[in-house]
Amino acid sequence: MKEHLQLIAATALILLLIPLVGQAKKSVPVQSGAGETVSIYLTESGETLTLSMQDYIVGAVMAQMPADFEPAALEAQAVLAATYARSRRLSESESPTGALHGADMSDDSSLYQAFFTEAQAREVYGEGYQDALKKISAAARKAEPLTLTYDGKPVLVAFHAISPGATESALTMWGEDIPYLTSVKSGQDAGLDECTSRVDISDAELKARLSEKFGDVSDKPEEMFSSETLSDNGTVLTVRIGTGVYPAGQFCELLGLRSQNFTAEHKDGRWRFTVKGCGHLVGMSQYGANELAKSGSSASDILLCYFPGTKITKAQD
Repeated sequence: MKEHLQLIAATALILLLIPLVGQAKKSVPVQSGAGETVSIYLTESGETLTLSMQDYIVGAVMAQMPADFEPAALEAQAVLAATYARSRRLSESESPTGALHGADMSDDSSLYQAFFTEAQAREVYGEGYQDALKKISAAARKAEPLTLTYDGKPVLVAFHAISPGATESALTMWGEDIPYLTSVKSGQDAGLDECTSRVDISDAELKARLSEKFGDVSDKPEEMFSSETLSDNGTVLTVRIGTGVYPAGQFCELLGLRSQNFTAEHKDGRWRFTVKGCGHLVGMSQYGANELAKSGSSASDILLCYFPGTKITKAQD
């Protein structure tokens, strides 16, 4: 589970960039069954990998959630994977992305949600691969016909590793008012060891990093930076550095903070940042989902908790 948190933390605050890729070389069908398929453009080789929906869900969940999580949590993540694939397919049918060369998404995880090929999953899981495959495949089979929808369309899939006790709304974090991506309580997260992380840094190192990105800053610790605006949950939205005010995400990415929900203390020439949560804090908390599953919540219960006002629909609905 620690490896999963490290992976999420490393990618949570990456800016989304438009990929520059060459022309597709060929399409490579893989286990193409009679049902739905999902296509992924491989940016290095220029090939397009075509998978059955179930195979895609397995690869996505393996990359996104620890396999030792509870079955209901894995199933909830699997429904989100299926929803994401259908959302991407719908989006590409309406407005194709040239860089995808006809695929639904690419393997660029800064632009599209993480996915493991079988080779990647075997490398990450090692000797535990078969057990992980068995458990996640069971969740994928249940989730395959399901889609999380709002007003009859697949939702914008958003999830993060763990919240500080409540999730944030899309309006607060991204400036976009999405009815089902509101702030919800996730109090079970706050007491988990995985919720809290710390980063220590000297005055000199902090000044150097801030100066390089934002321009020269004061030598006085109390004037280096300050939290400018906070959400109702204590998440830092903007920071003041020198005479400028900047998005807190830039500050967190620079210092390697796992989320924007942080406090800072200064003592003896060093700063200590105490961080709560991990990721962008919008949508489903994965560790929160796992705790709910431990308490007996079903995958449906979990999804409707974190995405209020949505509906889980079957393919035949």
